[in-house]
Amino acid sequence: MITRSPGQHVFIALGTPWIDAVVAFLEPRARVGPWIMHGKMAIGDLVITVLDTTPRTVLCIETVAAPFDGTSRMEVDEEVSALRSLPVVPELEQRWSITFPTDPGPVDDALADRILTAVQSYGAPYIGDIDTLDPMSTAAHARTLMNERGDCTGCSSPMPLRKFNSGDRLHFHSAPRIFRRAELGDDYPAVLCRKCTGRMAISGHTNFIDYMLSKNPLCPQCGAHRTAQCAPGMPVHPFDHLPWLAGTGCVVGPDTPEWTCRACSHSWGQMFPPDHPQHD
Repeated sequence: MITRSPGQHVFIALGTPWIDAVVAFLEPRARVGPWIMHGKMAIGDLVITVLDTTPRTVLCIETVAAPFDGTSRMEVDEEVSALRSLPVVPELEQRWSITFPTDPGPVDDALADRILTAVQSYGAPYIGDIDTLDPMSTAAHARTLMNERGDCTGCSSPMPLRKFNSGDRLHFHSAPRIFRRAELGDDYPAVLCRKCTGRMAISGHTNFIDYMLSKNPLCPQCGAHRTAQCAPGMPVHPFDHLPWLAGTGCVVGPDTPEWTCRACSHSWGQMFPPDHPQHD
């Protein structure tokens, strides 16, 4: 946990508009300048960046690497404490009985210590748990973009963030809850590239899980379009992270199936057929 040392000061920076700030955080070469910072900072001081999402969220904690007087370019250490869960400011204020500054600038040392403890103690939902944020909120969209690390949820391709300009828009799919068991009606929040946005619209699906599952083959046993492709590895949660993929465990072999049905649990195919290099 990052703590403040004697003589070390803490500053609040504002990331606005929030989407430019998240894009610039994920891709520093993006053509945006979303940071507002005030005050004279010394090497070793800490900067806590707050996004102007609704509700406000905390993006990261960074260490100043060169003196900053408000006119020079801010330089920070490469090691950044990213808060991918994006702690929600109102929740922190209520839980810790603190008040976050609304303007960028220096923070009183006593308050700074409590803010540092609060943001780093934030209990983010596990992947697969229900998110408490309003799925239509910009805070939920920012959290989705951070969780995907700038990749498209639909095809896993990197989004063109380097070419992103202020005023560009990303395509977000809002979901009232995060996947738990791929039951009918479950949905999944997503950020999509232009191609996947168009493909989903053409498919007529309004539910992202249904759209992703529709690209997989029908179950040969029950005929349901609820099949997931098997993938090596262990899930990071008691439930699989991505409903259209099914973790098979770390040990795979000739009998490991390629597909499994989430409706009837039937599995079929071979992940590694006899002519696959895995058998050599």
